[in-house]
Amino acid sequence: MIIRTHALALQIRPWSKTSHMVTWLTPDHGKVVTAVKGACRPKSAFLGQYDLFYTCDLLFYRREHNGVHAIRECAPVALREPLRHRWRHAAAAAYLADLTAQATVGQQEAADLFELLTLALDRLSAPDARPRELILWYETHLLRHLGLLPDFTACPLCHTPDRPWLRFSVAAGRFVCRHLARSQPGEATIALHRNVQTLFQHFCQLSEPPSGNHAPPTFASKKSDSDANLLLGLSRFLGIFITFHLDVPSAVRRVTFEMLDITHTQKTALSENC
Repeated sequence: MIIRTHALALQIRPWSKTSHMVTWLTPDHGKVVTAVKGACRPKSAFLGQYDLFYTCDLLFYRREHNGVHAIRECAPVALREPLRHRWRHAAAAAYLADLTAQATVGQQEAADLFELLTLALDRLSAPDARPRELILWYETHLLRHLGLLPDFTACPLCHTPDRPWLRFSVAAGRFVCRHLARSQPGEATIALHRNVQTLFQHFCQLSEPPSGNHAPPTFASKKSDSDANLLLGLSRFLGIFITFHLDVPSAVRRVTFEMLDITHTQKTALSENC
């Protein structure tokens, strides 16, 4: 069967000296892997037709057995060239693509996820993009798409306003409350500040990725130490929650945020040592 669809390039891996294995996200068929034979040959018809973060018009032969499909044609629709010039934004885009590839299965409709990733990559291509906040926004809405969004509803009896810190059960996906089933022995729980709960709920309500002109209320003005701590608290929570429920390695996410936190002085020192 020949299928034509729009596709986002998530991963490109070498298959041989001249060939690639490309992982795509498609709206109608979910994750699709295609073998691109002779992709690196000087006269290949595929040279310059696909790259990471491209949206392409893809034509491929669908195979039911080994899960690797044969590509026939490919033409770029959206290149997102700014990601080739801003390394922090490219690092954030690479993490989002890798997370999506690991959290998505093939042969399933993924139109909402395709639109979500398209929005995130388009916003990362903008000059006012905020990579850290955008990653947190994408992770929040990815969990919603997968049906794993944590329940941040606070019990009015157990979680009274005078308690700034709340205990959250990672396995149950909710706050620990004496009115619900008791935590199992050894169950992982973490402490969350009430303001982190508010920030998370704000990201849930954002229908579009945050930008310089559309930042969370606590970041609308000049950032303070407390604001940075809230972002760090939410980032750590989502990292723990995603690692637990999606069973993905935490190293890629950790390295991504370390790269985003490198200052100009550190970047200059690193380039001088290379």
